[in-house]
Parts: sequence; structure tokens; C-alpha cells
Amino acid sequence: MMNKRGPTRRTGAHDRRSGANESTDNTASRTAAPGETVAEREAAVLVDEQVVLDREHVVLGREEDVLGREEIALADEGVVHRREEAVNGREQASDLREESAELREDVATLREQAMRTQEAVARETALRSARAEAQLRDANEHLIVAAVNAQTMTEAAALTSTQMAHMAEHDFLTGLPNRSLLIDRLAQAIVLAQHHDKKVALICLDLDHFKHINDSLGRAGGDRLLQSAARRLQSCIRHCDTVSRQGGDEFVVLLAEVETAQDAALAAEKLMKAMAEPHLIDGHRLHVTLSVGISVYPEDGKDAETMLQNAEIAMYHAKRKGRNSYQVFTPDMNLRAVARQSIAEALHHALDQHEFVVHYQPKVDLETGRLTGAEALVRWRQPTRLIGPAQFIGIAEDCGLILPLGRWVLREACQQTQAWLQAGGDFGVIAVNVSSVEFHGKDFLSGVRTVLDDTGLDPHHLEIELTESGLMQDTESTMALLYALKDLGITIAVDDFGTGYSSLSYLRRFPIDTLKIDQSFVQDIDGETGKAIVSAIIAMGTSLKQRVVAEGIETRQQLAFLQSHHCHEGQGNIFSQPVAADEFATRLFLPRGVGDFGEVIGRPGGA
Repeated sequence: MMNKRGPTRRTGAHDRRSGANESTDNTASRTAAPGETVAEREAAVLVDEQVVLDREHVVLGREEDVLGREEIALADEGVVHRREEAVNGREQASDLREESAELREDVATLREQAMRTQEAVARETALRSARAEAQLRDANEHLIVAAVNAQTMTEAAALTSTQMAHMAEHDFLTGLPNRSLLIDRLAQAIVLAQHHDKKVALICLDLDHFKHINDSLGRAGGDRLLQSAARRLQSCIRHCDTVSRQGGDEFVVLLAEVETAQDAALAAEKLMKAMAEPHLIDGHRLHVTLSVGISVYPEDGKDAETMLQNAEIAMYHAKRKGRNSYQVFTPDMNLRAVARQSIAEALHHALDQHEFVVHYQPKVDLETGRLTGAEALVRWRQPTRLIGPAQFIGIAEDCGLILPLGRWVLREACQQTQAWLQAGGDFGVIAVNVSSVEFHGKDFLSGVRTVLDDTGLDPHHLEIELTESGLMQDTESTMALLYALKDLGITIAVDDFGTGYSSLSYLRRFPIDTLKIDQSFVQDIDGETGKAIVSAIIAMGTSLKQRVVAEGIETRQQLAFLQSHHCHEGQGNIFSQPVAADEFATRLFLPRGVGDFGEVIGRPGGA
């Protein structure tokens, strides 16, 4: 509408301007006509007034037109203002639309992010769900496996527990009950015997000379012999009895119910007879004997430990009486055991107080009567008497005193021999007994070297005497040690030959210089058996180029037999008892510079 009114008003003003112009033109035209009348002039004036009025009207019209125009202008300004407002509104709307668009974009972005988040969450959830399912499956599988394993482990644990319980109560090598299970069964047997008014017997057995067999056949052969012995013992007992291995070569048989001690003795004889049958081990026929000790409830003990202790004491008595026999426990055996303990304590005191002395027994060449040396023999000096080694050496070995005692004897003998040599005597060789415990001790060889260095004695004047049993322990190390002694210049003698293993193989293998015939064989020379044994030993030693020395020569008949069979040397009371060093030097040695027993051996012209 504004557009329609604007042009219309502009058209009317234009017309009024045109009319005013025309009136002006008419008035001018009238002025130019002189001669007109007053009326005409008045009329003309009226006309002019009218024209003026018209002009005023025109002016008013124009003013109105101006006012209209102003209004129009104002209207136009309003329109412009409104247009500006509209523009501003449109701009604001545009801005709002832009903001809305941005918001929509933000919303879209947020929605997209939300969707992506949802998708990620969905994927993560799915992944977690898959993982959870996989973990659940794995867990179920592991649970099943664990359950199976647990069952297996439970069964294995139960089996292991059973096996461990069996191993804890049984010997690994033979499968026999061990000491712990034996004590338990013995205690139960004692309770039953009390109710049934019966006796219980315990038989303690030890395989004689098992050490020799073990060293000869090796540990594996020894183990097979022990297994064979276990089977033999089991075959001889009742189902209610028990055979137990205590360790090493010692077994114990529990007779649950017996009437008398004689029943136990008969059972011991049965066991010894069964064991004596040859054992076939690695192609060898081995003959095994037993040393047996017997104790009986209630006479020899009211509890398991006492019975076992007394059976062992009886077994040791059987050993000391020559083996291959049984002994029934008696109270005096216990007294002897107590006495052994008191002797052990006294030996400690004696060593500390220097109560031991060394005596010397001469060794004589049976052909020339010349003194070839002496054997050093330890004695225990008491206020009223001298005690020989047979009464305390075994105890010294058991209580561990044999090592310091043996070192002292060796040093004393070497020191005394060196003193005699420095005094001008042509002494020969000093023989020193060495127990198997000493010989196999780790410091034996170094100890011998130290003694020789300290005393200054030439090793060629020293002879080491060993028993057969000592030589047969761990033969490989024994051979190495013997050759080490030989390298020093020391000679080696086998003491009490014939009473131990008596193997020709070790006589050939070991570097042995001297065989000493045990005095028990020499004293039996008057009998045919003794003569045969002694002559065989002399022939064996001679064939092996070893000197043979006879111990314990007491009579001229014994001496004559030994001389007739060409025994090289002898020692015994027929020449001299063991005497102290001073007496040995004064009576036998130093007066002539060398001992001479020609008169004793019957040499013509003997001193």
C-alpha cells in the first residue's frame, strides 16, 4: 500500500504546481491589458484573488503535499526502520538459524558421538561379553580340569601318604619293617602276652663278615645278599611273627607268643641253619653265618626298648665268642656292658693323664737268631697292674679314642726307634699295629708323614701292621693308600693272617711285604690241623715272595717246626715277653749293638 500511495501523492502536487503556473501566466496576461474597467479590474482582482487563493490553496496543497511527503518520508523512514528492523530481524533470524544450524550440527555431532559411543559401548559390551563367555568357558574348562586334577592329586596324595607311611615304617632295600614299626609291634605283643600269660622273644641277628662280602662283591652285590637273607628269615617264621631290618647287616625277629625261652633258642637254630645254605649272588655261592642274641619277656625286660637293648648285648657277646652262635641274655651281660661304658670313660681319663705306655717285643730271624726289629704294643698302666690291648682296644674303637691313641703309639714308637738308632744300635724295623678305623681315616697318610718328619725316622725302619678285615674295606682306596705308604719306603704286614678273609686275590694285588701267622695257629702246631695250616701259610708267603713271621712262639717244639718249614721270623715269649723301652735296650739290644738269640734257636756258637 505504501507503494501505491506514494506515486499518487506525487501526481497531485505536480498538478497543483502546474495550475499555479497557469494562474501566474493569466495574471500576467491581464496586467498587460490596459483600458480594462474597474469592474473588470475588480473582477480581475477577484480573479487574481481567486488566483491567489488558488495559489494559497496550491501552496497549502503543496504544504500538504510536503506534509504528505514528510509523512511519506516519515512513513518511508518507518518503512526503512521497519525494513532495517526486518533486516535486523532477518539477520537475527539468520543468526538464530545459523545458531540453530550450529546447534543442530552440535546435536548431530553429539548424536553421532553418542551413536559412536553407543556403538563403541556396544562393541565393548559385546567384546566383554565375548571375553566373559570365553573366560567363563575357560573357567569352566579349568574348573573341570582342576576338579579332575584335584581328584587325581587327592588320589596321588592319598597314595603318596600311604607310600610315605609305608616308607616311614619299612626298610627301603628289603621291604621289611624298620626299627620304629618293630618297637610298635613289640609293645603290642607285650600287652597281648600279659593278657594271655605268654612270653615274647626277640632275636637279634647280625651277618658275620658281611663287610668282607660287601667289599668283595661291591655294594650292589651286598644289597642282593641282604635281600636274599631277608627272604630266608621270612620263610622261617610264623605269620604272627615279624622280621625287621635294623640297618646294615643287622636283623631282628619278633616271636609274638612263645611258651619258654627254649622255643626262642630253637627258632634261632632254625634261622641259623636256613641262613647257612649257600646264597647264589652274581654267580657266587656265598656261605653266611649269624651271630645271634636272644632276650625274652618278661625275664629280660618289661618294655620294648629294654628287650631290644638286651638282645643286642647278647648278640655282641656271641660275636666276641667267635660268631656263628647264639647267646641268650643274662643279667651279667648287662653288667659287662655297663663295665664297657665305665672303661670307655676311664680311657678318656687315661689318655689325658698319660697312663698309656709302649712295650716292645723282639722279632727274631729264625735262621740266624739275629734281632730283626720289634713290635710296639700299647699297655694301660694301672697302679697295681698293666692292662693289655685286648681288654680295651675294641672299646677304644667303639668310643672313638682309637684315633688319638693310635697316633700317640705311632709317634712314641718312631721316636724311640730313632733314639736307639742314634745310640748306635743296628735295630732293623719297628712294627706298629694300625686299626682299620685309623687306616681308613682321612688324615692317616698325612699323619704318618708328620710323625716321620717330626721324629726324623727313616721310613724304611717302619712297618705298618694291618688286619685282613681292615685291608678288605673299600679295596680301591686301600690299594691307593698302601702304594702311597710303599712310596714313602714303609713296609706293609698283614697281622693275624688266617683269621680273617684270607683271600689269595688281595695277597696278589696289594703290595704286602710280610705275613704274620696268628698265634692261635702256632699254638695248635702240636695237632695235625695246626701243622697243616701253618705249613700252608708259610708256603703261600714264600711263593708270593713275602716274609712270614710266626707270632706267639712258646715252646721249642713250635720253634723247631717253624724252622723246619723255613719260616723267616718269629716272636713270642720263648724269646722275650713285651718289655718297656729301657729294659728292651738294656737286656736285649744295646749291650751288643744288635740283639742275638742264637742260643734260643739252637744255633751253634750262639750267644
